[in-house]
Amino acid sequence: MALSFMRPGLCLGLLFLLLPAAGCNSRTIDALPPTADARGALETALKAWRDGAKPGTISGTEPVVQVVDTPWGQGERLKSFEILDEDRTASQLRFSVRLALAKPERVQEVNYYVLGRGPVMIFREEDYLRNINMEDGPRLSKTTRPGWRRGR
Repeated sequence: MALSFMRPGLCLGLLFLLLPAAGCNSRTIDALPPTADARGALETALKAWRDGAKPGTISGTEPVVQVVDTPWGQGERLKSFEILDEDRTASQLRFSVRLALAKPERVQEVNYYVLGRGPVMIFREEDYLRNINMEDGPRLSKTTRPGWRRGR
């Protein structure tokens, strides 16, 4: 049906309904903190790790900073770090970081993704990819699959 054949009130109502949808893509970047704030949150998290804190919610941060980092959570110890580079797109903010780890002593470069404004979420790249792609998710055993029966 062409708009010229519609009633003016209906056309105006449709216009008001469609206008908010036109701006949906502009909200993507709003989910990312400003680069300086993201860098500060990452530095705070890495200093907490170096000082012996556990990953998760970093105490004393405003806005709240939450970290998902599997090696840190498994007991890796951080001696020092250096933030090397940052890469910002419309939907992602990624930092490259050089970590000096203890036991065994080694240096490695990893990426961290920083999202949100409150809380600010920091993910090591492997954890970020696992969460967005559901990689390495829990596997169902044959006995827990719905409808599975022996002998069928």
